[in-house]
Amino acid sequence: MSTGSDEHLTEKAAAHKRTDSLENLPYSAKEVEYNDEKDETFDEYDEEHGHAAEKRVRFYKTKRFWIRCLVILVILLAIFIPLIIFVILPKLVQSIVNHSEMSMNQLNMTDATETSMKVSLTGGISNAGIFPATIEFPEPIIVSWEGKRLGSMKMSTVKASGGSASIVDSTTFTIIDKEAFAVFAKDMLSIESFTWTLTSTVQVHAVGRVIKDINLTKELKMLGMNGFGKVTIDSFTMPGDAPGGGAFVRLVTSMNNPSPIGMVLGTMVLDMFYQGTFLGQVTARNAVLVGGSPSPLILEGTLVRQTAQSDLDNVSVLMSNFLAGKVTMTSAKGVSVKPDGVSDVSWLSNGLLALTLNVPLHSNTVTAGFVLPFNITVGMQNVSNTMSIHYKGKVLANIDTAVWSEARSNVAAGSIVFGLPPSPLVVQEDAREEFGQFVADLTVNKEQTFAVTGLASAISTTPIGTVKLTGIPFTSNVTMTGLDFNAIDAAVTNVIVSGGNSDHIVMNQTVALPNASNLTVSGGSVLLTVYDKVTDQYLGELAIPNLNVVPGANPTATNFLFHPKNETLRDQFLSEYLTGAKFPLKVVGTKGSTATVELQQAMSQVTISSSAPGLMPPPNLVVSGTAVSNIGTLVGNRQSTTTVNMINPLDTDLYIAGQVTQVSWKGNFFGTIDAKYEQIVPAKGQATTPTLILQHPSGLDFGLFLTTQFVTSYPLIAFGGAMVPFDLDVLMSVRVGGINGYPATIHYKQTQEILTKMSLF
Repeated sequence: MSTGSDEHLTEKAAAHKRTDSLENLPYSAKEVEYNDEKDETFDEYDEEHGHAAEKRVRFYKTKRFWIRCLVILVILLAIFIPLIIFVILPKLVQSIVNHSEMSMNQLNMTDATETSMKVSLTGGISNAGIFPATIEFPEPIIVSWEGKRLGSMKMSTVKASGGSASIVDSTTFTIIDKEAFAVFAKDMLSIESFTWTLTSTVQVHAVGRVIKDINLTKELKMLGMNGFGKVTIDSFTMPGDAPGGGAFVRLVTSMNNPSPIGMVLGTMVLDMFYQGTFLGQVTARNAVLVGGSPSPLILEGTLVRQTAQSDLDNVSVLMSNFLAGKVTMTSAKGVSVKPDGVSDVSWLSNGLLALTLNVPLHSNTVTAGFVLPFNITVGMQNVSNTMSIHYKGKVLANIDTAVWSEARSNVAAGSIVFGLPPSPLVVQEDAREEFGQFVADLTVNKEQTFAVTGLASAISTTPIGTVKLTGIPFTSNVTMTGLDFNAIDAAVTNVIVSGGNSDHIVMNQTVALPNASNLTVSGGSVLLTVYDKVTDQYLGELAIPNLNVVPGANPTATNFLFHPKNETLRDQFLSEYLTGAKFPLKVVGTKGSTATVELQQAMSQVTISSSAPGLMPPPNLVVSGTAVSNIGTLVGNRQSTTTVNMINPLDTDLYIAGQVTQVSWKGNFFGTIDAKYEQIVPAKGQATTPTLILQHPSGLDFGLFLTTQFVTSYPLIAFGGAMVPFDLDVLMSVRVGGINGYPATIHYKQTQEILTKMSLF
């Protein structure tokens, strides 16, 4: 009873409290929202009345909300994960497989039998999706063509990444329909392209799942062999006579195979025809067709002997065209093919037997000697020809020998030799410029090619029969060996300085102009310009009184007019000449080098390397000397009086205007001769200088050197004199050719060879 009263009182007190709270609010209980922009009044009320503001909790922050979300997520995952795995993913993989593309770069067939063959293939898959995947082929791939199942083959696992995959595999292709495959093989050899349909069931490993039973259907477009339309003959030879008549033949061919399919043909036999005439049978052994590239085949066999006139006429035309370099279309028809060299394979043989190859038989251009590519017995009876010589698009000259002349054949050399009557090469008026360039090219080049065109006819007997080769048009490039002047190093010998005047020094020498060609060039008087090869500075002119270059070494007498513009180069050249050194030269021609019009263009392009050798052995210009001194001069002005005996190795007078000579003894400076005087040393002669002053060094060091080293080495100096070897470093002012000769300064060194009689008393 009391308990019920207490509960009633408690509820009444709570209701009264709520009423009291509502009465104290700053808005009525009926208001659903208190609108104050910054809640300032509400805050003031809280502070004033001391009530704690109730904070409203957002719905998404409640625990109940997140529990509900989790429940919904679990339900959705339970529904969609199986849907994705078992429904969507297989359809997605099937779509990717359907839209992917397969290509084949190479498919090689080997070990062919009636029912199967080995295949090795390389190719690729593109548009294979963005996810890495592994494609497995649990079932063989069925290969179909034009609705017929040709065969099947197993494939190894393929790994795709980045939307593509590479296929590299070796497997066995099993033939399902032999007749259909035979039809395909025949068409594949002749058609331009074909399409295979590949079908199978595959399984794909992707995104951690294995998707099975994916249907694979792909159209694989590939090029056919197109009848090997571009068969080329790399060489055609007749190695010799066949014992039973006819001639052996050997052809090196290239069969162009545009298809990626390659196959081993083994032993292949072909019959060759021309205009209905059976020429013979050839065989290729170990034949292989390489996919997508030319396949070399060596065909060897026998050309039969022809007896019917119509067949001989056809063979005559065939050989005439061949010798003229004219393409003649022959045909080759398949006889048999045996991949293992023993047994044939019907589907492959039938395909080859239905194929006729067009073989363009031709030779390279025939040379002026009509070189034959044959090693058979050829009995040449008569030959006639007319020809023209062409250069730079112009006819330089015509040579008419249109008369039958006897000829002979050289089987070992494979050539026909016949004589041409003497025929002058008359330059035509409208081709003089071209002829000048022709001569220039022959002069400066190692070899030069020009064209010979004309008509030739020949009658000969061969193992194939007597053939008449008439009206053979020929265009041939004839290569002649040139003078190659710009590449030679012209050897200079027998250099003699024979004279000089105020303008130049005259040097006579022999220059070798080697000519490896069969050409003879006569140019009369020629004047070439000479340069220093190192500095490219002008040295003078090289005069050739009578240029006549014949096959061989051609030692040619020349005159070098030496007068460089650079004085330093002038002095260096003469100094090195006297000391036996070689001086590199460059000899250059111009159009003005010759008065012969036909050679002016050639001369303007000539640049010959050479070198001028010095005197050998190098002469000693100073042969001896004397030096006289005494205690007074040595102690006083430090001077000795000297004379020098000199020789002139030149073939012209040498005028001396003075010298500055540094004298040393065993590396010790001994003094200087600085004198101006006039003296002529005759050609190949000797002279003694006037008395000259040798000025010794001043100072105590030289005096100490004399007393402690020099005099003690030659004690006889103080008792009548002794022979002392000195070293000389000479700068000599000269004129080559006498007092009115060419001026120069010669720098000359002579070491430990000047025996000088020296005395102190």
